[in-house]
Amino acid sequence: MKKIRQIIFLFGIIGITSFSCEKEKDEIKQTEGYIVGFDPCTINHHYRIGYVIISTDLKDTLVTYNLSDNKYRMPSSVINNLSDTLYKIPESYFQNFINSAYFPNIARYEFKIKVSYYKAKENEKIINICTTDINQVDFAYQFDHNQVIIISATKY
Repeated sequence: MKKIRQIIFLFGIIGITSFSCEKEKDEIKQTEGYIVGFDPCTINHHYRIGYVIISTDLKDTLVTYNLSDNKYRMPSSVINNLSDTLYKIPESYFQNFINSAYFPNIARYEFKIKVSYYKAKENEKIINICTTDINQVDFAYQFDHNQVIIISATKY
């Protein structure tokens, strides 16, 4: 009887780990696109900058907060890890954030990027307080639903 319990327990552990690994593989996605804008709340309140990435096929709009430096800095870096800076985005691209969360039209296709990512879980989402900002409610809603965690990023 003890041996049967051990065998059942062993198969249970194998089943749980195989299903959890399979689920994790399904969640990881890749896309090629462009960094085209930012979460304006992060600029106004000096939070870690959230970037907007639009896929080249225009089907996905993603927001991530883990491509910027941990501390607010200008010009802003787009990084995958501290030793790998992909882009330095000029401060002037962030100056018109009251009217638009997007970079100037001339810069729309300047920051090409290929990313592997997964959809941020509730406990991983960045939620910034921007109560004094006008028109931030729409941005916050959109960014909350499309927020991702970047696993890897490269120029392309």
